[in-house]
Amino acid sequence: MYYDYAVIGGGVAGYFAVKELAGKGKVIMISDEPDLPYDRPPLSKEYLRGEKNAPFFEKPDFYSSNGITVLLNEETEKIEGNSLITSSGLRIRFKKALIATGGRPKKLGVPGENKRGVYYLRTLRDATMLRMSEAKKVVIIGGGFIGVEAAASLKQTNREVTVVEAMPRILSKFSDADFSSYVEGYLKSRGIEILTGETVESINGSKQVEGVKLKGGKEIKADAVLVAVGIKPSVELALNSGIRAGDGIDVDEYLRTSAQDVYAAGDVAMLYNKYIGEKLRIEHWNNAQYTGVLAARNMLGSSEAYDFFSTIWSDLFDLHIESGGSTKGWDEKATAGNPENGKFVITYMKEKRTIGYIAVNVEWEKLEALNDAVKNKKEIKADSFLI
Repeated sequence: MYYDYAVIGGGVAGYFAVKELAGKGKVIMISDEPDLPYDRPPLSKEYLRGEKNAPFFEKPDFYSSNGITVLLNEETEKIEGNSLITSSGLRIRFKKALIATGGRPKKLGVPGENKRGVYYLRTLRDATMLRMSEAKKVVIIGGGFIGVEAAASLKQTNREVTVVEAMPRILSKFSDADFSSYVEGYLKSRGIEILTGETVESINGSKQVEGVKLKGGKEIKADAVLVAVGIKPSVELALNSGIRAGDGIDVDEYLRTSAQDVYAAGDVAMLYNKYIGEKLRIEHWNNAQYTGVLAARNMLGSSEAYDFFSTIWSDLFDLHIESGGSTKGWDEKATAGNPENGKFVITYMKEKRTIGYIAVNVEWEKLEALNDAVKNKKEIKADSFLI
């Protein structure tokens, strides 16, 4: 079985790569999920709230009409030269291959985590099970973006929600203490309980979740638990194939791995970002889209180097949050607008140069100016923006 281009993974990066490759040769997509590619941000937002149907990118005939073969529920176990081997024993030869395997949710490693009523939120099936759950009291373990987004969505479906975060504050990997405090206060004002500096000792109940016990001794009644403590990059295929990988698959500026004719994109790719100034994995939608397209173009024969300014967005009730650049390592910051009114910008500076920002409910035109300031390291402060 031979294909010009093999895309391993049916997430955002895999989908956009396949779309770019469509009509330019024989293409196969291999996904270990049971569903065709779908958009992931709605899983913790509109879809979880029941406001949106399953967010598939395309109808099934898109793939067949473009000559794209899709294998679902099929895991790729190893790449040997220009062949890949799947879990069912298929051997597929290719000219170029892309690994876009993303990541899997981290487990807690505590007693009771396999009980009925314990959920994760990485796949469409995960979101569907949580959405259909009749649980009224939900404990969310993890105060990162997925945790707080799911908390806001579940609260809007009339559930009691408690967020448990091991760090001293929520969103600690993303923002400074002041912004974390602002978001925490806002979520509490909407009726969400937030416990910081607390870790889980066990998830209690017989077969079904009945509550969560914290190491500090507190017990929280619950009939559902959502674990949202981050993801582990799915590097097993790379490691099994002798491809250089650690906390992600190492790629160069063209998204090439250490194996000839094999590329990597999306959450699993470890690459250098000049706007942040380090080599890292970026777990954001727009980076997955960009790298999926870029890898496909380079597989087709182009030589386009990675040059992407990645931004983040989140929606919490009526707050729309946008951020770009780095919110770490600053020596000065400035705020414009009024956080109490829910419309403001924080800019972060180092040696008088803008390195990042967080904007809440700010118009796109001003976001473009902020992005330009960070990309070009301009000397600028938030109070130059009329909010």
